[in-house]
Amino acid sequence: MKTFEQLYTAWVDGALTIEEAAAFEKQHPELVKERDDMLKLKKLLQRNLVPLEFAHSDFFTSKLMEQIVPAERSLPSWFRIPRLAWGGIGSFAVALLLFLLFSPFHKFSAPPEYVAEVLKTTTTDPKIRATVDSEKGITLIKLDGVDNVPDDEDLTR
Repeated sequence: MKTFEQLYTAWVDGALTIEEAAAFEKQHPELVKERDDMLKLKKLLQRNLVPLEFAHSDFFTSKLMEQIVPAERSLPSWFRIPRLAWGGIGSFAVALLLFLLFSPFHKFSAPPEYVAEVLKTTTTDPKIRATVDSEKGITLIKLDGVDNVPDDEDLTR
């Protein structure tokens, strides 16, 4: 809903539709004479006053615009990037440099060979005998006297 001032201004300027203007005039009949007087004054002024041309109107317009729209205030910066951004970039560069300096990038040697030492091959059951065979990279413990384990037995438990 428009305020009275908005409706009044639009009515005086002739911007209302015919229905809206008729409704406004019906609500405020005292303003019709006032509008007619303003229109007469407007026509009289337009007919008798000559518009003035400014000498250097471009300069006047530019100075007026400077006061209407103030120039943007620039923040202190290096190469148009704010100091906070440069601080972040610098911190990242230092962190990256420290990471590269203290991270080992040499080729790692082959992983050390797995070393297993069999300490004891005796059992509490005299029927079971254990023997150890060591070959290159493989240590094999053979158990004699133990029942065979079925193939479908889960040995991970």
